[in-house]
Amino acid sequence: MKFWPKGDIVLERGKQVQPEILPISDFVRLRKYDGNYRIAVKWYQDPVVYYNSEGITKQEDIPDESYVKKMYEYLSNAGECYFIEVLENGKFIPVGDVTVKEENPPIVIGEARYRGIGLGKQVMAAVLKRAIDLGYSKIYGSVVYDYNIASQKLHEALGFRQVGRRGNEIIYECSL
Repeated sequence: MKFWPKGDIVLERGKQVQPEILPISDFVRLRKYDGNYRIAVKWYQDPVVYYNSEGITKQEDIPDESYVKKMYEYLSNAGECYFIEVLENGKFIPVGDVTVKEENPPIVIGEARYRGIGLGKQVMAAVLKRAIDLGYSKIYGSVVYDYNIASQKLHEALGFRQVGRRGNEIIYECSL
């Protein structure tokens, strides 16, 4: 796995500026969210995503364009929001999203063909690296539904530990 060099971190008024691109490997990168939330609407309308990510079970609660727009506005203000992109046919295409933040950093692999192949683990490892670069000492309040076994395995493989439960939610944290 290839991470960006620490020397490339840009400071603006004493705080780090969110990079446009964070390369993870030759085939995977994170690209700064650019306001184009419409890319992700279909992801959040996928039953696997809205159930595992949002805990939504009712058809009438499926995220619409307005929900996705508001979500991205929130995530962009709460941390460093990125599209997850993979190289396909010589071009990087968005397949999910992730936000680097101290509390409950969300990740979604929106394109089904990229789930279950280790992409999420690569991306979350990069998120932890970026969190360290930003000076975070831990990631806390990371919520995973108890039925989302893949996300539980991902968190635990990266050093997160269970610190609590709230209904059907498992709460994780990770010391950096």
